[in-house]
Amino acid sequence: MTDGFEQTEFDVDHLRAHNVLRSLQAFAAEAQRRHAVKSLKRVARNPSHQFKGGYVDQAPEYFTEQHLIQPVLEELALDPWPRPVALVKDERNRPDYRLQQVAPNCLAIAESKALNRERNHSVGSEDVNKYLRDETFLKTLRREEVRYSVGVATDGLEWRLIARDIKEGVQTEVGGCSLADPLEMVLEKAHSETDPAEDWMPDARHRVADTLVANFSRENLLRTAVKGLDSL
Repeated sequence: MTDGFEQTEFDVDHLRAHNVLRSLQAFAAEAQRRHAVKSLKRVARNPSHQFKGGYVDQAPEYFTEQHLIQPVLEELALDPWPRPVALVKDERNRPDYRLQQVAPNCLAIAESKALNRERNHSVGSEDVNKYLRDETFLKTLRREEVRYSVGVATDGLEWRLIARDIKEGVQTEVGGCSLADPLEMVLEKAHSETDPAEDWMPDARHRVADTLVANFSRENLLRTAVKGLDSL
C-alpha cells in the first residue's frame, strides 16, 4: 500500500507538504488517544467554536502548540526555538518562537494560539504586529545586518504572515492560508480502517504545497515577505 506520494523528481515543496500532512495525522492520532476526535472536528469545522481544555484534559494553547503548531513549523524546516530569551528579557514582550532557519538579513518569529483563537479573533496577529512594530528585538542584534523582520501568527488552523521592512519602516500582512480543511479531513479519517491516502492525500498534498508551504517554508518565507512589501 502506498501513501500516494510517488515522486519522479525531487520537489522540496511537495516533500514539505507531505511531511506536514504526516504531522496532521500524528495530531489526529493524539486526539484519538485522548478521545477528542469528535470535539476537535467541531472546532476545525466551525471558526466560532471554542476549543475547551476539557476536550483534551490540557490547556488548549499548550496542547495546540505542542501537538500541532511546533510539529508543522519543524516540517516547514524553520527550526523553531521556543521562548527565545536571547531576543528579549521581558517575558511579557517575548514571542513564542524564534524561527532560526531564515536568511541572515531577516529576523523571524512566530506566535502560537489555541485552535480558533487566530481564525476567530486574530489575537496572534495582534501580538505579531506589536512585536514587529516595536523593533525591540533589534536592540539585541546587529541592526545593520537585519533588513526584514517577519512574524507567523497561527492557531494551527489559520496561518498568517506579517512582514516589516525595517529600512523603509513599512509593515503589512503578506500571506496567509488555512489548514482547517486538511485537518478536518485527517480527523474524519482517524477511525478509518482503510488507508486514507488512497482517496484524499494526493490532492491535499498539492493544496498544502500551494498554500502553506508556498508562503511559510524555509525556502519561501522571505521571498513571500519581500514580494508583499514591494507591492505596497
